[in-house]
Amino acid sequence: MIGSTLMGVIGTLLILLVVYDAIRTTLSVSSSGPLTNRLVSGLWFMLLGIHRRRKSHTMLSSTGPWITMALLLTWFLVAWLGWFLLFCSSPQAVVLSSSNATASLVERAYYTGYTLTTLGYGDFVAGNDNWRLPPVLAAANGFFLFTLSITYILNIITNVIQKRQTSLTISALGENPQQILASTSGDGKFATLVSQLQPLQQSISTLGQQHLAYPILHYYHSETSSKALSLAIARLYQAIAIACFASARLDPTSREQLLITRKAIEHFLDTLGSAFIHPSQHIPDIPAFKGYADLPGVETSNIEIQDYLASLPYQKILVAYVHKDGWQWQDVWQTENGRCA
Repeated sequence: MIGSTLMGVIGTLLILLVVYDAIRTTLSVSSSGPLTNRLVSGLWFMLLGIHRRRKSHTMLSSTGPWITMALLLTWFLVAWLGWFLLFCSSPQAVVLSSSNATASLVERAYYTGYTLTTLGYGDFVAGNDNWRLPPVLAAANGFFLFTLSITYILNIITNVIQKRQTSLTISALGENPQQILASTSGDGKFATLVSQLQPLQQSISTLGQQHLAYPILHYYHSETSSKALSLAIARLYQAIAIACFASARLDPTSREQLLITRKAIEHFLDTLGSAFIHPSQHIPDIPAFKGYADLPGVETSNIEIQDYLASLPYQKILVAYVHKDGWQWQDVWQTENGRCA
C-alpha cells in the first residue's frame, strides 16, 4: 500500500478540496464551498425531517453550533486524510528519526496528525530532501485551517446575535401582522410603523448580505417564535403589504418608506438560494381575515386584503423560508400562545 502514486494524487486532490472549501466558505461574500454546502444542508435536512415528525424546536435550536463544529471537524479530517495519503505515496516520505526505518501506516497517520497540529514531536522525519518541504506545507495548512476556523466561529456568533436582535425588534411591534398594524396604525397614517421601519431597513439589508456570506446562519434555529427571523420577516412583510394596499391615508413619504422596507425584505429573500431555499410551487394559503378592515386607516374589505396578499409573488419564497426554518405557515398569523389573527 505504501508507495502508491495514486494515493499521492488522491491525497493532493483532497488537500486542494479542503483548502478551496475553507477559503470559499470563510472569505467569500457570495456563497460557501461545495463540501460545506452539501454537509450542512444534508445534516439540516435530516434533522428537519425528525423535527417534522416529532416537533422539537429545542432539538433544532441546538443544531446550529453542532453543525458548525461538524463542518470544522470535517475540514480537519479531510486535510488529515489528504496529507496521510500523500505521505503514504513514497516509502521515504516518513522514516523513524533514530534509525531511518520506514514508518508503518499507523506511524504515518500519527506523523500526519502532529504535523498538521504543529506539535512537532520529532519521532519521525522526512526520509530524503524531496520530502522535507511537504511537512512544512502540512503544518502551514493546519495552522491556516485553525485560524480560519476561529475567525469563522467569531463571525457566526456576531451575526447570530444580530439576527436575533432584529427578530426581537420586529416581534416587539406585534406577534402577528394584525398586532403590528394595530399597535402602529395611530390615526390611520401608520406614522409609528414608518418611524420603526427606518432603522430596520439597514438591519434587514445587512442580514441579507450576512446570510449570503455565511449561509450556515440559516441553520441557527430559534426555539421561540419571537426570536425566529423567518416568522418576523414574514409577519412584517404582510403588515407592510396590507398598509400599502389598504390605507388611503398614507402620505407619500410614509408610503415611500414602507415600499423601501418591503424592497429590503425582498432583497433579503433573494439571498436565500445560498441555503438551498427555493420558492414553493404553490401560493400559500392566506387565512380568512377577521378584524383587519376595522383597523384605523384600513379602507378595504377583509376579502380584498386576502386576495391581494395571495397575489404577491414573494409569498412563495416566504412560505419556503418559514418551512425550511422548522416552522409552519400558520405560525406567521398566530401569536405565541397559538391564537390566530
